[in-house]
Amino acid sequence: MLEKVAIWFLLFMFYSFAGWLMEVCISLINHKKFINRGFLVGPICPIYGTGAVTISLLLNQTENPLAIFCVALVGGAVLEYSASFIMEKLFHVRWWDYSEKAININGRICMSSILSFGLAGILIVEVTTPFFYGLFDGLYSPILLVVAAILFAWLICDIALSLWLMFGVRITADITQADATEEISHRAQKVLASNNKKVKKKLNNRLEKAFPNKQPSNKRKK
Repeated sequence: MLEKVAIWFLLFMFYSFAGWLMEVCISLINHKKFINRGFLVGPICPIYGTGAVTISLLLNQTENPLAIFCVALVGGAVLEYSASFIMEKLFHVRWWDYSEKAININGRICMSSILSFGLAGILIVEVTTPFFYGLFDGLYSPILLVVAAILFAWLICDIALSLWLMFGVRITADITQADATEEISHRAQKVLASNNKKVKKKLNNRLEKAFPNKQPSNKRKK
């Protein structure tokens, strides 16, 4: 049982990294430069891992590609919309905005993105998850558990550090009506002022590069 949990966690980390890598490649194409994307300090986007693992668990016995496509499309739309809504409520900053794209809902999801979720769902359920599940399942059990434990500890530390950083810059972002990057960076420097200079510079640069296109919420702090 523990081994299966470890395998699914490694799949979650794999898809989270793959999602981060995809975001980096898209940014490279759009902005002609490397941008370290993601909410967390490390190179992962957990929303991708969550979606991929959830769809894999729900549809691993399904052989109908159309059914997989439809469920992945709807599930991806719900997940993306919910993530956008929750993160904006928590941090008062919008990380992505599809308002300029055709057929969107409140700028949180759009037709092109949810169609890509459906297509990705077929690939994930029928190809990548079976392949990597078998690959991880073939690892020597102690090695599998140790690797999963190390990655889990790293993930917890990364989440704690990222939340500390983002809640530290929350007030500044909350009152911003334009791109919040500069103000968030300035606030992050204050939050990290008591830390080692090299660590502060590294983390602050990561924060600046992570969200170059984020859109601040129109809500002002009451």
